[in-house]
Amino acid sequence: VPDAAPLEGARRQLAGSFDGVHGGFGRAPKFPHPSNLELLLRHYAATAAGGSPDRQALYMATFTLERMIRGGVNDQLRGGFYRYSVDDQWMIPHFEKMLYDNGPLLALCCDLAQLSGQDHDDGLFRDAAIATADWVIDEMQSPEGGYYSTLDADSEGEEGRFYVWDQAEVDGLLDPAEYALTAAVYGLDRPPNFEGKWHLHGYRTLAEVADEQRLEPAEAERLIESARTKLLAAHSRRVRPGRDEKILTSWNALMIKGMARAARVLGRAAFLLSADRALAFIRTTLWRDGRLLATYKDGRAHLNAYLDDYALLLDAALELLQTRWRRDDLDFAIELAEVLLAQFHDPANGGFFFTSS
Repeated sequence: VPDAAPLEGARRQLAGSFDGVHGGFGRAPKFPHPSNLELLLRHYAATAAGGSPDRQALYMATFTLERMIRGGVNDQLRGGFYRYSVDDQWMIPHFEKMLYDNGPLLALCCDLAQLSGQDHDDGLFRDAAIATADWVIDEMQSPEGGYYSTLDADSEGEEGRFYVWDQAEVDGLLDPAEYALTAAVYGLDRPPNFEGKWHLHGYRTLAEVADEQRLEPAEAERLIESARTKLLAAHSRRVRPGRDEKILTSWNALMIKGMARAARVLGRAAFLLSADRALAFIRTTLWRDGRLLATYKDGRAHLNAYLDDYALLLDAALELLQTRWRRDDLDFAIELAEVLLAQFHDPANGGFFFTSS
């Protein structure tokens, strides 16, 4: 049985590169790297179970995800995370949205909503999970049930054009109380942060600004939600970014897992329905003669699936089984595991090949 030395080494490595000011690891460009955060949470859980909880591991994961959620790398209006930040502050993203980031980040938001609820009574992680899942269902789930791959960064030939704002435009859309609150939270009262325009970034919390402006918390929530509704209505009149409508088995598996966990943790039936629809699409379209296919677009499924397609889909099926029991899904998970062992295992050296035999 392997000892814990490699895991301890990974945890030390992450601590050594942790940005204690802005969260994340290393310097810009900063990618979400959700697997790093998951490792830290698993490490915390293991040490807590042993009676000596590693609270620094929990803090690194919590603080990083909090800074991402409040930052411009998270779409403050529509939900969903962009691909990476070009700066240390998680402020200005590369504006592409990738399914394979948002599935694991959705699951992490749910984990931290449970772990840190007592420390974040503003519901930060829960709200981010709901916004991400709602965005995926609204914009990334095909009528057939599978999830599309990406939203482009560009629209009308300019990166970020769909997402950024003119200060005067926002001022004209909102009433004075809405604007005063929104500007203070998201930086419209500061110099522009993206090529002469403003990309919404959570410089301050809603609670801080409400206290400064002598607003009751409920009134601040009402004003910020009213402002978001008006800004989203203006958004809907813009030219939308392009969408890559490939449906990839592995990336769908990551989102099925995230949706299933969100359904269980947040008690949202719509999220479970979304995950079930995606799994049903894979089983009817990308599972043929006892083997997976890797990709689907425009009515055509093809290419033998890779190791990650099988492993991630197996993981997603287990997540769904923890959310709601269905014997048929257990049988499917067993089939996936059997094919994975038969087609990918390296019997001579151990481990698994990336492609099937």
